[in-house]
Amino acid sequence: MSEVKRQREESKNNDLTGTMELYYVSKYGLSKMKKRKKDSKSSNSGVRKQAPIATKVINSLRKESKRKVIDIQQIRDAKAEAEELEATIIKQEEMDQLDPLHAVYAYAQNKMSVFVEQLSEMPELAKLVDLYEAAEDEYVPQGPPVSPLTLSYFSCWALFDLNVGLHRESLGSIATEVCREFQADQGLIKLFEIMNTSRMGLYIHAGHLGEYVLLHEFVTGEKLKAKVISGYRGYPGEIWLVRLLPSPVHRAELDYSIVFITPYIIGQQKGRKFYSIGDEQGWHEYFDRTLDKIHAKDRVQAYEKLMKYGLDRHYWNEYIFEAYVNN
Repeated sequence: MSEVKRQREESKNNDLTGTMELYYVSKYGLSKMKKRKKDSKSSNSGVRKQAPIATKVINSLRKESKRKVIDIQQIRDAKAEAEELEATIIKQEEMDQLDPLHAVYAYAQNKMSVFVEQLSEMPELAKLVDLYEAAEDEYVPQGPPVSPLTLSYFSCWALFDLNVGLHRESLGSIATEVCREFQADQGLIKLFEIMNTSRMGLYIHAGHLGEYVLLHEFVTGEKLKAKVISGYRGYPGEIWLVRLLPSPVHRAELDYSIVFITPYIIGQQKGRKFYSIGDEQGWHEYFDRTLDKIHAKDRVQAYEKLMKYGLDRHYWNEYIFEAYVNN
């Protein structure tokens, strides 16, 4: 049996270690990710001190695991639920049809969704879950009409950007801390960390390079080569509002970013006509007015905070909803 197959077989019965990430670790060299050293202690030392909700969740899970009186039916129900959730994860044959970076991140997001679903009944997560459900009802209701907030956009916002508390804990960050504490696959945790720190960004389309789109970001000035998983490659001069995920490894063949959501193209309405080429100067003026309102050490950090959290919780949800509804 090959090493990859052996690893897959070993991971089948481990709810915190997936099989697909092991396959792609071998095939695309993701084993070169920097791995976090395991803490030899069995205490909470691996949990960030600034993550109080995650710490409470982990403590509750520990207490539950140490209970001497075990409800057998509860275990059976939990196992059945876990198997049902696992069945919703993207399958290997589906992943084989995808771009390698897209496949890795799609699997990681699906896996995180399962973890979050399993944790969502815990009272420590009640506030976050309530906020998520309220936002879902408000911005992505069961249509018609169809919401301008795409599922790819909303899922990322709900997992990685929606947060509570002074330390801005999200469903994604809490799930990541739980996985880290219970020694989930380190490659998967690395992907979770990248996704948790991801944000929306505003970019100028600067042309094409083969199958890639060249994007220049407002404020940061960063120039990026990206692959669009939705298939839309756009035109130079367009302004894109998107979430990019970088390659998690340093390999020439994977030296690009993934546009992980369907791009929002921000054009201009002139009279009755809509033009896909956006108002670049208008956005520069917007950032000049807005970034001073955000407490940050510099302009770039202010921009990054704005694009991830907005000026309030539903800032970017409202922008997309108002800008695109009925268009």
